[in-house]
Amino acid sequence: MHATLRTIESIAARLAVTLILSATAVISAVARRLRRPGAHPDTNRRRLMLVGTFYNDAWFDAHVAPLLACDSVEHITVVTDRALRHSPGVSYAIPSRTRTRILGRTLARLLQVFKTARADRCDLLMGYHIMPNALICLIVARLLGRQCAYQMTGGPIQLIGGGVGSENTLLRRQHRSGRIRERLMQHAARQFELVVVRGEQGLSYMRSLGAEGRTAIIPAGIDTERFVPAAPQRAEYELISVGRLVEVKRYDRLLRIVAELAGRRPNIGCAIVGEGPLRGELETLAAELGVSDNVRFMGRRNDVADLLPQARIFILTSASEGQSIAMMEAMSAGLAVAAPDVGELTDLLREGNTGVVIDPEQYEAAARKLDALLDDEATTTRMGASGRRTVVAFASTEAVATRWSVALDALSNDDALHEMARSKESVKREAPLMGAIAGSDR
Repeated sequence: MHATLRTIESIAARLAVTLILSATAVISAVARRLRRPGAHPDTNRRRLMLVGTFYNDAWFDAHVAPLLACDSVEHITVVTDRALRHSPGVSYAIPSRTRTRILGRTLARLLQVFKTARADRCDLLMGYHIMPNALICLIVARLLGRQCAYQMTGGPIQLIGGGVGSENTLLRRQHRSGRIRERLMQHAARQFELVVVRGEQGLSYMRSLGAEGRTAIIPAGIDTERFVPAAPQRAEYELISVGRLVEVKRYDRLLRIVAELAGRRPNIGCAIVGEGPLRGELETLAAELGVSDNVRFMGRRNDVADLLPQARIFILTSASEGQSIAMMEAMSAGLAVAAPDVGELTDLLREGNTGVVIDPEQYEAAARKLDALLDDEATTTRMGASGRRTVVAFASTEAVATRWSVALDALSNDDALHEMARSKESVKREAPLMGAIAGSDR
């Protein structure tokens, strides 16, 4: 019975995704033919619209603060489910509960984007994740004759196989990848005036689609003046991890690694900062593994910048990532990092330099690697210092604002984006990971 229901769910999801992508392609193509593109702003000051689900103030700040720091940005309108931090130059447009209840979350958001983009004269609509937010921006931008951008925050996994490996609920329910859906996803990605990726993997993927010239590597911004190393002191925890307690983060792996470490270090301490639907299951697993006394579930916290320096190593065990904001914050705070080679993580995590690469499915091997690192305080200190230098240069609010300024200016000049892509290798030789846009380099 369960298998039958899963099959029905998969077929329905695959059909829905195919129809949504096909309809988006048709609507955007027809609208583009019938409506002349809107003129570029008469001044260098842009009015942006950001469309997405912002999980907390810190995530919001990482994406909005660098844009607000750009001289070319006049105002930012955020379409989301709830207002977060209020800042000068930012306004919120939130679909009403009644409209959302009647139309559903996605359609209500689409109508809100259309209404607000027209009323606020937004000239660039930017969606986080391909479905639904980026597709909504693509449709509305074509209908209104505006420019649109796609934030590939989770990496190419959002497109590969039709997005079956992404976090989006509908896409995950497909259960099976499909070549036609993947091609429709790729077609959609090529329609944006700007695609923002987090690192080399995303850039390489967009290059394979022939869209390198309109792709920019721009990480989330980190407040490197807030996330700073603390004065040397005895660490409260050996390990710390920060993130939502959801399936893709695979905190079950972390608990099993801690269990292996506890055999070597009975007093090993691990802090897990974050909240989510899997907390109860994870607490139960910790008890089953006998590490309830070693692991502290700290829930959602507003003092992460103070908590990070209380640990020695920041650890991720995710199945997939873009460029982790939490990891960059930890590096800014002077922590060595242990994480898998997924997504864009190893753009910043360099083995032996800023941390160690682990296979989180090999619990014993990962534990041995961490055990050796914990025995070498000089190495963890050196890695932490190197990591902070890397993040300050690559992802400080000021550095990211510069990247955004270049990308926004280049939107009206395709040659500029192509030139930035061509300059990738020379800049990378001079300062690895420190370049600005479209591979001139979370």
